[in-house]
Amino acid sequence: MKDILFTVAYNKPLFDRVHEIRLESSEDLPDMHCGQFLHLEVKDVPTVLRRPFCLYKFDRRSVTIIVANVGKGSARVCAMRAGETARAIVPIGNGFRLEEKHKKVALIGGGVGCAPLAALGACYPGREFRSYIGFAKKSAVCFESDFAAFSKTTVCTDDGSYGYHGYPTDAFAGDDFTPDVILTCGSMPLVKAVARLSAATGIPAYMSGESHMGCGVGACLVCVCALKNEKGEIEHKRACVDGPVFDLKDLVL
Repeated sequence: MKDILFTVAYNKPLFDRVHEIRLESSEDLPDMHCGQFLHLEVKDVPTVLRRPFCLYKFDRRSVTIIVANVGKGSARVCAMRAGETARAIVPIGNGFRLEEKHKKVALIGGGVGCAPLAALGACYPGREFRSYIGFAKKSAVCFESDFAAFSKTTVCTDDGSYGYHGYPTDAFAGDDFTPDVILTCGSMPLVKAVARLSAATGIPAYMSGESHMGCGVGACLVCVCALKNEKGEIEHKRACVDGPVFDLKDLVL
C-alpha cells in the first residue's frame, strides 16, 4: 500500500445521491486487485477520518470509485470537483481470489455493492461468469454494461420496473447455472440471503464488506468483524487488513 496524491479527473452523478469519481495519479500506482479498496482523505471536515471506497475500475495511473452520499464525509467527497486533489492510501485489504478450480463463477450484487464485483472479468479472463445484480427500481440501475461485457447478466428490481422482478438470489435460484463459487457484495440482507443460499446448495461463497474504518491499516480496531474459526470459536478480524473479503461460512451474521 502507498499514500498517493490524486487529482479528480471527473465527478459525475449516476443516480440519486450516488456518484462515480475518477482519481488520477502522476505516478504509477501499486498493483491492485478486484475487491480491494482505497482510504480517501476527506478535506474541510475536521471531525471526519479518511473514508474507504472500493476499487470500481483501476489502471496504472487511475482509480475510479463509487460514492453514496450518506453522511458528512461522503457528502464532501461527492462535492469534489475536477482538478481538486486529495490523498489516498491504495490498495488496502485482500480482494477476491479465485482458485484454478473456480471455472464457473456467480456474482450476486446489490445497489452500489455491485461495484467491487465489476472488475472480476478483467482480473480473471477466461472464466465463465454469470451476474445477478439488484436495484430498487429502474432509475437506480447502474453497472449493467460493465457486467454484460464479461458475463451473462440478470438485472433485478424490487418493484419489477426493469428486468427480473425480485431479489438477485431468487433470480439465481431460478437459473440453470451451477457455479463453483459465489462472490457477493451488497446490503446485509443480501449477504445473509447469499449465506443461506450457500448453506443450502453447498456452493462456497465469499463476500466483500466495507465496515466503518478509522486508520485503514489495522491499528485502531474500529472495523473488527466476528468470525468462527475451525473449532467454532469466535474470533475478531479487521476488515481493513484481514478482509474485506471473507468466507461467508465463517462470518457471524
